[in-house]
Amino acid sequence: MQKEVSVLDFLPKAEHAAISAGTSKYDCTSGIQAAINAAGKVFVPSGVYLSKQLNLKSDLEFYGAGPSSEIRAYDATLACQYLLATHVGSGGTSNAADNMRNVSVHHLKLNGRVAEFGYQPFYYLLAVNATSDMTVQNVSFYGFRGDGMYVGSGTLHQTQRYNQRVNVHDCLFDGAVKNNRNGLSVIDCDGLTVANCIFQNIGNAKLSASVGGIDFEPDHDWSVYRNIAIRNCTFRNIDSVNTAGITFHNIYQTSHNMHDWLVSDCQFDRCYWGIACASKPKTAADPVDNLSVLNCHFLNVVRTGVAINGLNGTQISGCVFEQSPPGSGAGGDAIRVGSTASATSANAINAVITGNTFSGIRPQLGAIGVLGVHGLVCAGNIFKDIYGTCIGFSVEEAADTAGHIGVVVISGNTVTHTAHLSGSPAANTIFLGAGQGMRVGSGNLQLDSSSFEYDNKLDVGIRRAANGTSIQFNGRVGQ
Repeated sequence: MQKEVSVLDFLPKAEHAAISAGTSKYDCTSGIQAAINAAGKVFVPSGVYLSKQLNLKSDLEFYGAGPSSEIRAYDATLACQYLLATHVGSGGTSNAADNMRNVSVHHLKLNGRVAEFGYQPFYYLLAVNATSDMTVQNVSFYGFRGDGMYVGSGTLHQTQRYNQRVNVHDCLFDGAVKNNRNGLSVIDCDGLTVANCIFQNIGNAKLSASVGGIDFEPDHDWSVYRNIAIRNCTFRNIDSVNTAGITFHNIYQTSHNMHDWLVSDCQFDRCYWGIACASKPKTAADPVDNLSVLNCHFLNVVRTGVAINGLNGTQISGCVFEQSPPGSGAGGDAIRVGSTASATSANAINAVITGNTFSGIRPQLGAIGVLGVHGLVCAGNIFKDIYGTCIGFSVEEAADTAGHIGVVVISGNTVTHTAHLSGSPAANTIFLGAGQGMRVGSGNLQLDSSSFEYDNKLDVGIRRAANGTSIQFNGRVGQ
């Protein structure tokens, strides 16, 4: 049986009442660290504990009574760069068999005091490196200055470390003020589950990207992030410019080091981007990413609900993309397929978009906007009160001339107008559109003999294509 201790047993009795009341100014670092070193189960009673970095260890259960058990950054110095940590610096090895393992942190509040100390990108409330079989449950990450939780490959630039089987459940990631980086940042992890968590009030208007709820951003081609599951999570009020509920990067994908990412039954409410993907240009022969977005709800997203961009192998099914009231917001696509940036094109490969509902969207290119794709199925979707084009194609070539649209199947979709809502403008819905750049206008799109459009149902008064637009599917059903 593991020895169990209370951190109060390692702190001066004269401070107990003030700690319990949240008024103590005492530096609790050495006492809490002594408790961790002494036992396998360490209890943090209710109270506010000012602390610098605390180092965890294998076979440890470190827990409190809930949010009332708060470990708060002692000051703004480097001594508080990591409030809780497994390995940092050069700790651990590149062999995962040597990892710290069997660590459980639960029912605590970690407070980085960002409102007082300000933004610092490399300050983390929980730094996890070279760690296997870790569970983080019912932890409130509050006011983080950089990331709430960092799952990394060491904290030095060229340190090669791996993480395995990390589970994050029922946690709150609250940036408090939008002057931070990410709720959860993942550089390396094979087998990560994030379930029943809330990510809110996170952002930084001064940063251009990789800011938001969860950011997967490997640093090297040795980095691994695969077998990822994000379930039943809520992402809200993450709406600063260029922030996202979830970001997936595959720039350092080499073979099988990055793949299989599931996002299911999640709510995205008032995010600048819901899910954003950054991908290098790929072909069908390149490694498959396998992103699945299932049964999620995207409400009042500012720009794009899901930006597939150039991923290989994406399924988006059973989701709801909604603007409320209908037609509100700055205007953006619910789903973006392919990308063009800095004169470079990336075509999505084998994207499947089925059984979704798009309601009240005011798109830029289309509720589903297509810049480049090889293999696209749009089937069984419902488009309701779309203030523009349901499926829009960009026919403008980027400077690299690599953009391509082919092997497209559009079938069994329904386009409807519901009763007009008082105070909302009438929707002018077009089913298909093509044009230059990001806006549908007069465009001519000839699709190959592997492209089909059939059995789509349009309400009376809804045009199949925009005026002056010609879209020809050269596949023939029944051939």
